[in-house]
Amino acid sequence: MRVAFLGMGKMGRLMAARALTGGHELTVWNRTPGRASELVTAGAREAGSVADAVADADVAVLMLFGPESAGEVMESVHVAAPAGLLVINATTVGPESARELGRAAAAAGLRYVDAPVLGTLGPAREGKLKILVGASEADLAAARPTLELFGDPERIVRVGEVGAGSALKLVVNLSLAEAMAAIAETVALGVDLGLDREVVLDELAGGFLGGVLGYKRSMIDSGDFTPPAFTVEALAKDVRLAARATPRHLGLAQAVLGLTAEAARRGQGEEDFSAIADLAPLPPAAEPGTADPSRRPYSAPRGSAAQT
Repeated sequence: MRVAFLGMGKMGRLMAARALTGGHELTVWNRTPGRASELVTAGAREAGSVADAVADADVAVLMLFGPESAGEVMESVHVAAPAGLLVINATTVGPESARELGRAAAAAGLRYVDAPVLGTLGPAREGKLKILVGASEADLAAARPTLELFGDPERIVRVGEVGAGSALKLVVNLSLAEAMAAIAETVALGVDLGLDREVVLDELAGGFLGGVLGYKRSMIDSGDFTPPAFTVEALAKDVRLAARATPRHLGLAQAVLGLTAEAARRGQGEEDFSAIADLAPLPPAAEPGTADPSRRPYSAPRGSAAQT
């Protein structure tokens, strides 16, 4: 099988390497050349353009940053791809963008599979990613041999038609973001109230937030958020996609974006997303209720008998 892999970020390189270990002919492309030197040494061919990469491919896999980059690359795919090329888009693009890309691919005579992945560098390296598929049954069947190169065969899940996989990916990533934001705020509260930080973290680890906290505890304990498995910038992108995907006001999502912006101002945009839990301590003179004077501890509600 001739596989064209478009996008040589950290995840893309690991996923593409699985095609080589599977004995397939691999062509890679990246907007910035030279990112795939290890793959080239192992036998891949680095194409100079998207058109060159897909010209004789049996399947093309995209693993890019977001909907804008995916849209630009797909325009080049449409022009150069052989008729009927199977396109698997593993980029997190959001459901409406996935449907738009799918319609444009169909109009160009191509097959399109919406296939964002769950998991980070370790599962990608081992070929154990979970894949949320939005596609027809027939297109999923055609894509499965490729998906099984980097995905766990038991965790390739057809969610629905094109767009459904991307929709579920946003749901999952928003839950991850909001859980980390909850850790950030609850730990900060504990410290503000004079509790030992480790005592707070230990207690949270045994409760509802334990799964996410266990996943990132070593980084939160050390304050070293490198190397990143999933960056603050990438998390913010996915949360923004989630907020734009519905007319409903997602208040918690907006709060997360406040934390990601704060992390970016600290210079942590390219660090692991758990850096949003790295909240600064209060200044020494701060008192309880300072952030919202109308809700100071033990103050009587306005209009109550205590104020008359």
